[in-house]
Amino acid sequence: MLDVHLRLFCERLKRVLAGKEGALPLADSTNLTPLFQNLLTESEIIATTLLGNYEGDMARHLIQLIADKFDEDEMPSPFWQFLDIEEMKVKALLARLFLLDSTSKIIDIRNRMQQLPPSDNGFDISEQSNKIIRLLIEGQSQLDINEFERGREELFDLLIEGPSGLSVVAILDSSGFDKTAFAADTYNNNHVKFYFDCHAWIRVSILYDFGKILDDIIKSVMPPSRVSVIIGEDYQLKKSILRDYLTEKKYFIVLDDVFDDSEIWSDLEEVLPDDQNGSRVLILVTDPDLLTSLEMENGEKIRLDSVLVGGPLIRIKYEGLQFFILHYGSMPLENYLQGEAIPTVWRQIFSVMELPFHLKVCCIYLCVFRPSIEISMEQLYQLWVAEGFIPYNGEETAEHYLKELIHRGFIHVSKRSAGGTIKACYVPSFEWASLALVAEKTGFVWMPGMEEESMANAKRYIILDNQIDFFSLKHSDMYLQSFLNHISESNHLNPKDCENFFRRFKYLRVLNMGSAVLDQYPPGLENLYLLKYLKLNIPSLKCLPSLLCTLLNLQTLEMPSSYIYQSPEDIWMMQKLMHLNFGSITLPAPPKNYSSSLKNLIFISALHPSSCTPDILGRLPNVRTFRISGDLSYYHSGVSKSLCKLHKLECLKLVNKGKMWQLSRMVLSEYKFPPSLTRLSLSNTELMEDPMPTLEKLPHLEMLKLKQNSYLERKLACVGCSSFSQLKILHLKSMLWLEEWTMGAGAMPKLESLILNPCAYLRKLPEELWCIKNLCKLELHWPQPELRQSLRAFEDMEWRPEMLDLEPFDRSKKINIT
Repeated sequence: MLDVHLRLFCERLKRVLAGKEGALPLADSTNLTPLFQNLLTESEIIATTLLGNYEGDMARHLIQLIADKFDEDEMPSPFWQFLDIEEMKVKALLARLFLLDSTSKIIDIRNRMQQLPPSDNGFDISEQSNKIIRLLIEGQSQLDINEFERGREELFDLLIEGPSGLSVVAILDSSGFDKTAFAADTYNNNHVKFYFDCHAWIRVSILYDFGKILDDIIKSVMPPSRVSVIIGEDYQLKKSILRDYLTEKKYFIVLDDVFDDSEIWSDLEEVLPDDQNGSRVLILVTDPDLLTSLEMENGEKIRLDSVLVGGPLIRIKYEGLQFFILHYGSMPLENYLQGEAIPTVWRQIFSVMELPFHLKVCCIYLCVFRPSIEISMEQLYQLWVAEGFIPYNGEETAEHYLKELIHRGFIHVSKRSAGGTIKACYVPSFEWASLALVAEKTGFVWMPGMEEESMANAKRYIILDNQIDFFSLKHSDMYLQSFLNHISESNHLNPKDCENFFRRFKYLRVLNMGSAVLDQYPPGLENLYLLKYLKLNIPSLKCLPSLLCTLLNLQTLEMPSSYIYQSPEDIWMMQKLMHLNFGSITLPAPPKNYSSSLKNLIFISALHPSSCTPDILGRLPNVRTFRISGDLSYYHSGVSKSLCKLHKLECLKLVNKGKMWQLSRMVLSEYKFPPSLTRLSLSNTELMEDPMPTLEKLPHLEMLKLKQNSYLERKLACVGCSSFSQLKILHLKSMLWLEEWTMGAGAMPKLESLILNPCAYLRKLPEELWCIKNLCKLELHWPQPELRQSLRAFEDMEWRPEMLDLEPFDRSKKINIT
């Protein structure tokens, strides 16, 4: 990976010389700048030489890998002829290279720099990619449209009018048939939405983890208030709770991207009750090996060379369940995987090799996450910065890179904010397999299961699906740069093992311990002086140690399970901090003789309201996203007067956690919100006065969410002449007693999305809503009959688009009246 690190060095050096990162001392800049310019020139020459050969040779090597992975009789003969020709080219190239020593090579490259583009080594990756993909899909059958429509009708009839018992349908891919889009079309059907009591769409992936599947089903079907209590419980208890909750409910569950994990049948039977009420489960099968444990109705065992006939929908013999397979075509089962997987994997490998360098490293890095797991965009941005792939404070650059990778199909959007901003993504299994293969062969990462020999040169150690065993690493001399734990189990770690690990790998820049539980602050952590990203799980920690504050290079500090009631004054010395994420944290008053601020801090969650003083918030000049959680009623005076100190604040979340027997004393009209605010969320604030007259004056407010128990009275009024002039999104949730809502003419002229959940007592909506041309999404939950009747005219308006599709396939600008 010398080539990759050298190119990263060149990129960083360019930014220093351009004054975009760091600064040279004025006295030295005259002498040092020419030296750095010469160093940059020489480095780029070497990097161009290395990367030019690296990209072409690596592409050849990855093509050759297909010969190692598959038997000769599995691939068309023209493919092997192509490989033989490429191997002869490689041998000829190596023979020429051995005739040149390194000095003459650099001189030659320097002379050719103006004529030849980087990576020009006679190997056209795009051309070879098209050749390979063409050969791989040769002979694949095409989908018959009439058969496709017949299968769709049979599936829909089975879901709605099929047997009363729990039915399972395994859907298999074939050439030209996208099973995920097919299932999504059914899942999002309005009739299906209302026919079933609860729904869940779960991504399973190549790394089977039923604990994660269980959590995802719970989060999808149960109310959020119950999820927060249940999700941390014992695995067996959660299975029992879910089964009890689903009993007597008609549920529809889709399991996407399922590989060969025969345990899934018994796991599902344990948690999914059969109450003979028409519940359904769709399983989107990626690896047909999964079906080889089943039998046809005539007792014939399903094998990989089996050709399923009598379809598209075929009944399967399975004790206790109604079981079906939906598939198209007449090929053996094993051909379905080859027809989808092999072209997809190799197409993605070639796509990686074609990427420009800055995107290439960011793209390959995606394999450090579990396939199909939801990746927070905030976390991804922070890791890219910590790894040195994008500049410090380069969130706009990161967002641009992400959109490019989404456009190229390496990563898919899984969640957007109400305003359309990307909040989370995931890497599908086949794309992940492609990236993991490239990462392994280039030494970019090491994971358990890869070759031991490659561990010594690895810079990143990733744990995805095993017990956390990093303490037993044999290669204590590794120059390890990153360690990331992504397993879902909450293993308790020995502090002594942690101390030994930190002593051996003191050059870490990224340390993510994930869900692994530490019973105390780990000794020796202060030795990791280069650390930029740190995530720890220490639920028992109440006091932040002073030694942690000696990590002066730290940019991201995540301890979401820790509730810190005391922090040392030294935290004000951590000048590079950008993201601070705790369950709750109390900041100390800055030292009296200390004038500096945490000027790079842009994100805090969640600050205790006792720390919301003018002195403390005045030392956080660039905070853009801010969450305050605690007894807002008790600290009302300090919080209400201090928020105006945050001149760049864009997103604010206020969560009140007062004593249950005390009435809230929050008065929103006394709050001095900064005019820069664009997003505001209130939870459990128990306001007794209408919040709208205060909030409608915020000049840039685009999104307002009034969540559970935020307002307890019965009337809302937005009557100002310029009421909410920029508001696009309005969510009114758990305002249980709301009866009357009035709006003035011209209020909320830019409103696009409105959600009222529930609106059981609301008699009618303001007529002024129908005059808002931008309104394109409306969700009303539990409206009373009087309100339902008044909505019919609105539903029949000519400009009304189609109904909104449910997650996970959200399409913007649609109306959904529930």
